[in-house]
Formats: sequence, structure tokens, C-alpha cells
Amino acid sequence: MYDSMALFTGALLDALIGPNLFVPGEPFLIAAGFQLHQGVWAGVIAVLFGGLIGDQLSYLIGRRFGRKAQTRLMNWQPKTRRPIARCRLLLQRKGNSVLLFARLLGPVAWIVPFIAGVNNIEWRRFSLFASIGLLLGVGQFVLWGYLLSYGIDAFPWMSDMTLFVTEHKQSIVTLLLIVIFFVMAKKFQWKNLGKKSVAVVVSAIIYLNYSHFFWVADDVIEKSIPAPLHFDETKTSFKAFPGVSSFFDAQAVNIALIGHHPQSIMVQLGWIENKTFSRDDIEFVDYLSLIKNKTPPVSDLFWNGRIQDMAFQLPGDLLKRSHIRWWSAGKNENNEQVWLGALSYDDGLTIAAYRGIVTMLHSIDPNVDEERERLKTSIDTFFLDLTTLNIAYAEPITEDEQHDYYSDGKILVIGLSQSLLIANN
Repeated sequence: MYDSMALFTGALLDALIGPNLFVPGEPFLIAAGFQLHQGVWAGVIAVLFGGLIGDQLSYLIGRRFGRKAQTRLMNWQPKTRRPIARCRLLLQRKGNSVLLFARLLGPVAWIVPFIAGVNNIEWRRFSLFASIGLLLGVGQFVLWGYLLSYGIDAFPWMSDMTLFVTEHKQSIVTLLLIVIFFVMAKKFQWKNLGKKSVAVVVSAIIYLNYSHFFWVADDVIEKSIPAPLHFDETKTSFKAFPGVSSFFDAQAVNIALIGHHPQSIMVQLGWIENKTFSRDDIEFVDYLSLIKNKTPPVSDLFWNGRIQDMAFQLPGDLLKRSHIRWWSAGKNENNEQVWLGALSYDDGLTIAAYRGIVTMLHSIDPNVDEERERLKTSIDTFFLDLTTLNIAYAEPITEDEQHDYYSDGKILVIGLSQSLLIANN
């Protein structure tokens, strides 16, 4: 860990004109934040004093040597010409604001105290606003260091943001490329910009869809979370999401199967096992074949960060079908394997945002309880040795900005009578 003198020196060189071309101050400020989390204030005081002295020296150098020093600096480092010109313009137009927020201005931040001296800005005025700006600029990095010292897991929103960026990295990169395209088009005044813009946006959507479903989707399995060993219904979340982060709207997990494997139950009831983009290496030709057979792949859902283990559908057409996804949820107290299912009904198609891409998906009927009752009736009719029971494991859900469904909160539990008795207790 940096000691106080090292932190002082780093902050000083970061603020002093000349050395600040080569010395980044952020690591020293973040290190001061780490020390603050350990109860050591000396690091924060050191970087504040270092920054204050560096700003004052830069101002005095500009005030004392003026234009000559500025000319020598630009001749020594030609890349400084544009930041210097921009800084002078900003100081002329919004002097106090620039002095106050200098350390938040990115490329011109390092040059502001020096140019303030060159322009003969009154010392008291400079010192007042620059000192407040120093607290803002240094404070932001000290705060980041303080928060990072806890670890990202201590801040769920930071963890969610990291997951969100990871899941949407292709979309973010593509969006940046589109922005660059529009900036260049405007700067160089390209002709037929309307047609070119439509072509670029459509091409981006096609690329994101193709790359996601046929290139990237199966990468999820390589870093999948192992299935849980034990199942505790009191701690289980009966919700699934189309992504790992919590930014997505929830879908219902409304089935629990105890002591049986879903595949045997599904096949006997006439359900067809679906391919999924994540667990099956589906090429575009395979996709067309599945469409022809009216068994299109099922999009992925995540329960507790895990992608579904298998998926099934009842015979139907391309627009309307009942389908269910299953997850292995561990063993209960009676050492019986528990499987959780998300059962719903596809009712047509819709254009939706899915994991950072705009794509065509099935529209889910929000009344998931109707599908649950239909499956209950089928099992009660076909399997005489199985018992079904609706148990209120969750609170009633209304369709809103966080949920794509509404439900009475009951879970259909399927199993032997003894298993259901244990589940009910």
C-alpha cells in the first residue's frame, strides 16, 4: 500500500504542469480511498495537499512565465495545442464554472490552472473555485477507492451492472459503431444519409440476432452454474429471467416435480422435447428445419443464474403452443430429486428487447395459472399413482414493469402422496 508521502507526491505530480503529462493521478487517489476504508485519513489529506500545491504551482508558473512557457510547452509537446486552445476558450466563456469543475473536464483538466495563470485570472478567485473543484475531483476517486475496498459483491447494483454489461457487450459495441457512423456521416456530410442509416441499423439488428442465437448463445453452457445439491422451498425464488442480471422482467416458475424425471412424465403426456440455442449447437439450416417441423427452439431462461436443463412443448403451430422449461433444483429433506418448471403459453409473435437485442419472439400469455391448471388436469387423468396439489409458495403477482405475468402465487407440486405431504408441511 502507498504511504502518505508517495500519495502526496503522486497527487502533486498529477496536478503540476509538465509532469502531469505523464503521471496519472487516479491510482494514488483510489489508493487513498482504500486507506480511508481502513480508518487511515492520512492518505486523503496527503492527496488533497498534493493536488492543492500542484494547482497553485501550475497557476504561478503560468502567471510568472506567461505566453513564453505556453509556447515552449506546445513546442515540446505538440499534442497539447488543442487542449490549450479549448481551455482558453472555455475560460473566456465560462470562467468560474471551468475553474470549479476543472477536474471533471477530462482532456483539458490538467491544463486549467496553468492557463488561468497565463490569462492573469485573479489569484483569490482562482484559489476559491479551484479548491472547491479539488474537493470534487479528488473526492470522486477517493469514493471509488473506498467502495471498491468493500468488494463488488457488497454492492448488488454494481454486481448487476457488471453482469448487464457482460451480457450486452456485443450490443454495446455495435451501438458505439453506429454512433461513430452517424458522427462521421454528419461531419463529412455523406449523401443519401437516410438510406444509408436505415441500411446500417437493419444490418446491425440482423448481425446481433444471428451472432447471438447461432454464435454466442451456446457459450453460456461453458460457464454455467452447477445444479444445486439441496432444495429448500422456503428459500427458493419461483421466478426466472431471460438473463442473469436483474434488469430483465421476471417470468413464472410455477411447477415442482418431486421424485421423478421430467422427461418420462412429459413424453407420456405427449409433449415434444425442444432444442434450445444454449444447449444444442443449432446452425441456421437446423433452425429452418425445426421451423418446418413446427418445433422452433425455445429461448433461454435463467433460474438462480442457471439456464434451463431441458424444454418441452405440446404439438402446436408456429404461433401458438404450450411450453415448459425445467431446472434441476436439488434434493429435498426426503432425499428426493426436485425439478422446477416454468410453464406458459405462446400466443403469437411480438418484437421485443431480449438480452440486449431487438428480435422477434413469441408473445407470452400473462395468465400462467391457466396453463398450470391444464397440466394438473392432464396429470390427474393420466397418472393414477401421482398426486397434484397447488401450494401457495409465493405471493400473488400482478403484471407490471417487473413481471410479464400475473398469478395467484400457487405452485403445482407433482409427486407421490408422501412427497406432497412433506412439501405441504
